[in-house]
Amino acid sequence: MKKMLFLLLMATLSIGAWAQPHERKGGPRFDPQKFQQMVEESLTKAANLTSEEAKAFFPLYNEMRASQRKMGKQIHQLKKDAKGDSDAYASTILKIKKLQVEMAQLEESYYKRILKTVPAEKVFKVMSAEDDFHRRMVQGQRGGKWGKDKFHEGSRPQHER
Repeated sequence: MKKMLFLLLMATLSIGAWAQPHERKGGPRFDPQKFQQMVEESLTKAANLTSEEAKAFFPLYNEMRASQRKMGKQIHQLKKDAKGDSDAYASTILKIKKLQVEMAQLEESYYKRILKTVPAEKVFKVMSAEDDFHRRMVQGQRGGKWGKDKFHEGSRPQHER
């Protein structure tokens, strides 16, 4: 009887563990919507954007980033597919550099549009905050000094402010 109860208990526990949502090794799956929300909250706070400024800024910003991601994927694919002789590599390099220039031109055109709706000081603060945001995300993934639990606290060492 004890063996039956033990087997039943073990079966119940293993089924319960199996039924839990599965996470990737190293943490939960990436949630693009949650990430986007974190970006917007962080940038809005850092640049002190009003709700009207945020409503004007983020559609343009998100559109720009989506276009840049497409170009980034093209660059990634070119690098992944690169093979052949020296001429083929040279051609791939030129294609990659052309896409990088197009990305910079795209960003410049979007920032000119954004500057018509949001004060330059706040746009500059957004740009700086975006760099800081991504740096903190990478450090959090590597177990850096800010870590994931301190992400929204804004605590940075004094020398980095």
